[in-house]
Amino acid sequence: MISIIIPAVGDPDLLAATIRSAAAGPPAARGLPSREVPDAEIAEIIIVGAVESLAARFAPELPADRVIWLARPDLRPTAAVNEGLRRARGEFVAILAAGDTLFDETLRIVAETIARHPRATCIAGEVMLTNADGRPVAEFNLSRPAGRRGRRHWRFCGPAVFMRTATVRELGGLDEALDHWADYDLWQRFDRAGERFRLVPRLLAARRCLPAAAHGSDFTRLPDIPSLDELMTVRVRANDSRVSASLLAWYGSTRAAIERGAAPATAADLATARRHAFAAWHRWRDGRPLGPLRRLSVTAKLAKRLVRGSVRKEFTVKPLEPLAVRRLQFVQRKIFRLKHHAPRPLHVPTAYRRTTPPPQPPLISIVTPSFNQGHVLEATLQSVLGQGYPALEYVVQDGGSTDESVAILERYADRLLAWESGPDGGQAPAINRGLRRTNGEIMAYLNSDDILLPGALASVASYFRRHPEVDVVYGHRVLIDDAGAEIGRWVLPPHDDQAIAFADFIPQETMFWRRRAWEAVGGGIDESFRFAMDWDLILRFRAAGMTFRRLPRFLGAFRVWQDQKSVSWWLPVGRRETERLAARTLGAAPSREQVRREVARYIRRHWILDKLYLAGLVRY
Repeated sequence: MISIIIPAVGDPDLLAATIRSAAAGPPAARGLPSREVPDAEIAEIIIVGAVESLAARFAPELPADRVIWLARPDLRPTAAVNEGLRRARGEFVAILAAGDTLFDETLRIVAETIARHPRATCIAGEVMLTNADGRPVAEFNLSRPAGRRGRRHWRFCGPAVFMRTATVRELGGLDEALDHWADYDLWQRFDRAGERFRLVPRLLAARRCLPAAAHGSDFTRLPDIPSLDELMTVRVRANDSRVSASLLAWYGSTRAAIERGAAPATAADLATARRHAFAAWHRWRDGRPLGPLRRLSVTAKLAKRLVRGSVRKEFTVKPLEPLAVRRLQFVQRKIFRLKHHAPRPLHVPTAYRRTTPPPQPPLISIVTPSFNQGHVLEATLQSVLGQGYPALEYVVQDGGSTDESVAILERYADRLLAWESGPDGGQAPAINRGLRRTNGEIMAYLNSDDILLPGALASVASYFRRHPEVDVVYGHRVLIDDAGAEIGRWVLPPHDDQAIAFADFIPQETMFWRRRAWEAVGGGIDESFRFAMDWDLILRFRAAGMTFRRLPRFLGAFRVWQDQKSVSWWLPVGRRETERLAARTLGAAPSREQVRREVARYIRRHWILDKLYLAGLVRY
């Protein structure tokens, strides 16, 4: 069992969301058709503080056998956590604050990690950060400390940390004298006691970043002065009460950055930082004098930090900028980025429009799932029907759109094999429902905001006819905006069967497969996925021994805008689903460093090919 302690401090509605996420449990615990759930995943929830109104409001909807209400309104948050620790029965314990939420698979992932690493006493994962409205804005990524010095500075985000209950009790629980960094202080005590940390590179929780957060301070934003002073106290304690020159430089530069705010750094900041650093020495060394050599060393380290601009780095998280055009874009990789340049007219080579299908062309079946995409649906239909391919089955599954989609489908009804509009359960069920209507030798699905480029179907059919041993093909990708203007291109090297296990680089709108491959993997899209169903299908094809080929041609265009699913769903859904797939394929979710290593060769080949294409030395 895992015990989850929630101090009853903060906004009642946020507390309610936190309690519900902890009480919901993993999918199978809620009666959904997923995996069996071991007993270790079932959480015990302990809510401590002024709980009377909360209990009256939410107790009826919560499992009474798993929720403990401790009415202790007199306790501060750290004392409330310690009170919960005394009542906890779970082998591991987690601490959530108002606005923190656990994801549906978190407890299962933690339980599996405990089973694989029974000697671990602290398990930490990654966190999705949201704004006050719950919209993802950034992610808190784990970083493994390097060297002996780094071991004293474990940086986690509270809701994704699970600690062995017995060890927490042995170390005395949270320091109740601390208001902001009690959990960070506890992690440092874990380290000094030689306890084993286990980092899990998966999203385990979400945290709302609020102006006046109930969870105090963490490493998601620059602290205020009282919080920084408390953090300095914790670090001096973790450093065996030694106030080193590096620690003084860190404090002085961070204090100056807090006072400066968003203004750019100036030369005057060095003097300000020096003053704060020297004052810190007197404060944390009981007024002892600071010698001239130590002053010189501190000044040098301060100057280095200011020159490198590393003052805010420790308190900076990775923001979501999926549509940003980065500096020096030309020399960087293009793959996995959704915007490379300003919009410009989409250029299609003349030869693409002259592509002819083979004699007795094979039947191609395509399904388009759609829901309220009327503003782009007609362009998608025209891109498929305008191919002029003589052996085409085209089905559109509309999820009951309330915009102009149905009127558009009625206009094209005589050119479609079938179409219907009504509740369908989502994208994956819609694709399955549509493909069950078809009989084509070659199969594909095309989302209602993407398009095929001219000649794509004839090119695919000809390649399959010439290469009967090939099961799956795909091509290069064009990126277009909401208006259909080009904003980038992915030029892909030949298929790499090893790299695809670590990252999905196959553009879904360009992928076609034989029906024999579809039937070999069960004849369906996995409907438990909302985002990564295409990578799941690819990995199942790979596991079944199917042969992939990348065609030397741009086959389709992927439409990009800020609120589309591929952008807005990436962090809350997409990343978690891709982590799940990687863990299923590789046995455990790989770290970012491991993924980078494994796909580095593929990325280098892409980079070289992209530059040759831009220089006009290769043409597609």
